[in-house]
Amino acid sequence: MRSILFLPLDKPERISKAIGSGADKVIFDLEDGLARDKKDIGRENFINFANSNYDNQQEKFLLRINGLDTKEYHEDLKMLKSISVLPFAIAIPKIESSDECGQFLSDLGESAKVLPQIETPKGIANIDRWDAEDIDLVGIGFGSADYTAMTGGDMDVASLSYSRGKIVNAASLYKTIALDGVWLDFRDHEGCYEETKLIKSMGFKGKFAIHPDQIKPIHDAYKPTNEELIWAKGVVEASKTSGTGAFNFEGKMVDAPVLERAKMIINREV
Repeated sequence: MRSILFLPLDKPERISKAIGSGADKVIFDLEDGLARDKKDIGRENFINFANSNYDNQQEKFLLRINGLDTKEYHEDLKMLKSISVLPFAIAIPKIESSDECGQFLSDLGESAKVLPQIETPKGIANIDRWDAEDIDLVGIGFGSADYTAMTGGDMDVASLSYSRGKIVNAASLYKTIALDGVWLDFRDHEGCYEETKLIKSMGFKGKFAIHPDQIKPIHDAYKPTNEELIWAKGVVEASKTSGTGAFNFEGKMVDAPVLERAKMIINREV
């Protein structure tokens, strides 16, 4: 999931454009992307799309519901219980503990893949103390805009470095992937590209997008450089004749984690 494109559910005619954007996943939004007076029509549109079997691409779509402490959440639950097939995963905003993920699953009454979004100082503080063994996580998302609105910081590298580091570390702890927040200026393709390169270097495996035009810079940032590919392919090739255990490549030791990184780089070649 290099790219996850947000799509508010009040305009179903944009679904085909979202699919055609090349985004790895599309996330329908019932939360911040919709005004309160449009949430009912958003639910109706989602039910219609779900009942059409997600255009035969169920694995392509996620749904972001409203927060567990809102009235709208209970309406979202009714909607989810009314459809026969859930989307690929449910994104839950402003999660502050693993118990809240468990609450959602209990309220839903059936198994579902979950993508918790960490957007508050308490959520960041608690993220490395979860009991996530019984939660089917598809990733951990960072809501950087909401987070900085609460902390009073801006959205530059220094302001977000601590919280991003916590997200990446937690994703590794729970054997899932870290997904970074949106680049707000959808006209600034270069800025989106540079920020994606930065979060890629930190360990994030993907980034949320708010406009189809952001998909290309996100994907371009995740492409390995020629130098990375040459190194990675050299490491993998050398591993075939190295026997078991660590080995030397170009004067540096290669052990299992380094070999795994090389394979990941090759897999990103698109």
